[in-house]
Amino acid sequence: MKVLYNAGGEYGDCIVKHFDLTDYNDDTTDTILFWGWNSVDNDIIKQQYESANKKIFINTVQPCDVVSGPIDILKQSYFDEVFTICPYTAHVLNTDPNKISDTLYTPICFPFREKHFNRYKNITISDKEKDVIYYGNLHHNLYYDLIRTMSKFNYAFSTISHHNQTEEMVGLITHFNLSSQEKWDLISKSKISVGFNLLFLNPSHISNLKMVSNIEAFKNIDITYTKAILPQMKTRMVEAAACKTLMLMYKDYWNVIEEWFEPNKHFLYWETFEELESLIADISNNYEKYWHIVEAANEHVQQYSIENLINKIK
Repeated sequence: MKVLYNAGGEYGDCIVKHFDLTDYNDDTTDTILFWGWNSVDNDIIKQQYESANKKIFINTVQPCDVVSGPIDILKQSYFDEVFTICPYTAHVLNTDPNKISDTLYTPICFPFREKHFNRYKNITISDKEKDVIYYGNLHHNLYYDLIRTMSKFNYAFSTISHHNQTEEMVGLITHFNLSSQEKWDLISKSKISVGFNLLFLNPSHISNLKMVSNIEAFKNIDITYTKAILPQMKTRMVEAAACKTLMLMYKDYWNVIEEWFEPNKHFLYWETFEELESLIADISNNYEKYWHIVEAANEHVQQYSIENLINKIK
């Protein structure tokens, strides 16, 4: 299998950059594995391998490409198989009468390598210095209330960008532009990781979405149209479990996290900011009561390794 990485199109700290898939390249050209978002636009490379028996693309952005409308979807017709972490997009594309390629849903497209798991396997309760962490950008005003709630505790807010941040939010940043390794170390020292598994849309996104063939097969698409949201599994859930940090996840209309983890066994839900505050207070004061969830999630997440993804592809 020949492995081709087309860099570009990912944000600065994207976990995709840590896949190291070139380890699996043996330069045989019957099967070509493409990764990196620019693979869909690199026509020179695509023409070079047009005659390969099988062309595979690891799509790490769905459903973001669906929000762009039919254009980005049609670009993927070049590939025989597209691996995705979005079960709902996979269903739309696979049940389309004009299906362009096989879209294979698998919850192992945003993982660590096994070497990353091993770094944090010996983390204990005594290593925890922070009550709660959110790391990432602020994609919606809901994140403002999230950060305000966290800031009542011994918290960490780590980000790589000031995008969509008010002066208040900038003032609440505790860590800025950390490297991936620094970020993971910080997560491992935090008792709780909080977040949303949602993609927030604007009116142009909705218009683009409605032009995608068979989009009505997307689960709860009516909610998307009225609430301007889509489900999107975030890398931070896998990272939190790998770093032995308790996941507190907002309960939404899809709960895509349940494709990966089991509620109350591997993570906990919250539905209001009042509930979130109460949970953070109880967990931070009684962390040993929740440690079995942390350990169960850490053991469970080991299966979502790059090594297992490659085995599935092969």
